[in-house]
Amino acid sequence: MAERPPLKLMISDLAQLLDWFEKNLCDPCLKDPRGHQVVFDCSRFAYMIKLVSLRGGKVTKPSRVADKIRCGKMSNSDFGGFSAERAQTLSWIPSIILRPTIIARNKSLLVPGDELYAKEFDKEGYRYKVLYCKRMSPNLLVPISSFPREKLGGLRADILWP
Repeated sequence: MAERPPLKLMISDLAQLLDWFEKNLCDPCLKDPRGHQVVFDCSRFAYMIKLVSLRGGKVTKPSRVADKIRCGKMSNSDFGGFSAERAQTLSWIPSIILRPTIIARNKSLLVPGDELYAKEFDKEGYRYKVLYCKRMSPNLLVPISSFPREKLGGLRADILWP
């Protein structure tokens, strides 16, 4: 049964958003129902919110960018923006990991990662949010990207859990 999604984050300042990211995704130990841990670090921040350079391209050296945002050397004005939807739904990620609808092998050639977590939410519009992860060891994964989907479709093809 689908659960209601957590409240969306209404944070537009990058320094505040990074602070939330570190406290709520990097610091806690997030384990899926199989006991596998998903570990976030600041190098994923730019990709998880789809932060773009002033020229509209992918941010390079994301760890260094996170450090500069954290210490105030860079701010929103140094970038071309980020996906408000992805940033607002960062708060949904712990429930995707802790209580996924499915965990499956990633068969997509367009999105990198070995496994994905998909969570169905009780809401209007798209119903699923998917977290793509790379497997680092038998019990450790790191996030690659996360975004909404209207339906699971082909994701059900290679289910690892339940």
